[in-house]
Amino acid sequence: MMPGHRVLAPARVRAADGFTLIELLVAMLIATVVTMAAVSFLIFTTEDVSHITARVGVDQTGRVALQRVISELHSACVAPNVVPVLEGSGEKVIKFVSESGEGSAFANVEKHEITFAEGALTEKSYKSTGGAAPSYTWSTTPTTTKLLTGIRQTEVSSTKTPIFRYYRYYREGDAIPVGDTKLPYGEINPEAITPGSTGVSAEEAEDITKVTVNFTVAPEGKESVAFNHDRPVVLEDSAVFRLAPSSEASNNPNLPCTEAT
Repeated sequence: MMPGHRVLAPARVRAADGFTLIELLVAMLIATVVTMAAVSFLIFTTEDVSHITARVGVDQTGRVALQRVISELHSACVAPNVVPVLEGSGEKVIKFVSESGEGSAFANVEKHEITFAEGALTEKSYKSTGGAAPSYTWSTTPTTTKLLTGIRQTEVSSTKTPIFRYYRYYREGDAIPVGDTKLPYGEINPEAITPGSTGVSAEEAEDITKVTVNFTVAPEGKESVAFNHDRPVVLEDSAVFRLAPSSEASNNPNLPCTEAT
């Protein structure tokens, strides 16, 4: 080496800008997880809205059908001392006379027969063709209407609740309620009448002063519950027959549709 001559060292290699393979793989994994989470959230939200919409839909449809039945029952006192609920009514079928209007009594009325079978409520209406209360004559050709489908009996502790339940006022011979010292004759007995195999008898029908309608409706394919938004809707309402205030006198039977106490 000549004196005074400098030897240049090899140029240092600069670090290249960018990601290593491991960093790239980690970034791709994170991006995949975030994307999958976003897609899952979108799907869940969409399904949740769909389930809620379906539940609201069946709830509204069920309430419309229930309100129709209750409105007809509220119009069942077509004449003083007439028996609104007819013999043969039971837990899955109700037969009653009804009519609406401005009069206090009606010459022409309809007999309704609403039946629960195969998950549906079906109504048959027979127009009166003659006679007078309570001995009407009826058409043999009914008008049939499907009120509601996709329903079932409500279950409480594995016990099915009747679609139709019937109640009467307290009367002589009933058990005195807890907390009372005597029978509250002007009140409705909370113990429902138990229809026989052929429905209520003529004598039981004369006493019926309240009818309760109860059923469960759920979105199609959602008979079981996965989340609260899939929960079936239980609907219930009652109609009380009364044209005069009930009496607390023991000698007053408090029959439905009475003209005076």
